[in-house]
Amino acid sequence: MWEIKKHFEDYSARQRTAKFLLETGLSVRDGDIYCNGVQMSPLRIGRELGIDRRTVGSTIDIIEETEELSEIFKNLRATAFFKDVAMNMDMGLIEIIPDDPHGVGILAGVTEKIADLGLSIRQCITDDPEFMEEPKLYVITESPVPMDAVEEIKEVRGIKSVTVY
Repeated sequence: MWEIKKHFEDYSARQRTAKFLLETGLSVRDGDIYCNGVQMSPLRIGRELGIDRRTVGSTIDIIEETEELSEIFKNLRATAFFKDVAMNMDMGLIEIIPDDPHGVGILAGVTEKIADLGLSIRQCITDDPEFMEEPKLYVITESPVPMDAVEEIKEVRGIKSVTVY
């Protein structure tokens, strides 16, 4: 993220726009913004961020004029995140807060414990520590998670807390 920030350090609204595009997986190509191939309106993005559409446009210009940024932003894709619908879809949801979001082996340890419980994983998504003050790991399982899984998962080195929904 620091590589991206440096191109917008004098312009907080442009930096916020670039961060929003990155967080949401919106790509920039040929002067436009896309969500998985669907063109998005700079006006609506500006409204969402509370900025003028021209600021969104100038952010697009900077991205496309900078090879390093262009290579990143043209290849972004939005992805479905089942966290808020897992229970409606009869899946399990585990929320994990690490001691250190840069810790090594947390995901490996968690997935091993889940496999030992005989659960199939549908999705694992982590918050990016660059964007979130307290990033979390979310694991969505094929079926609901038994409550005794909390103690099993807490045994993994580097975990501060575990919540099962």
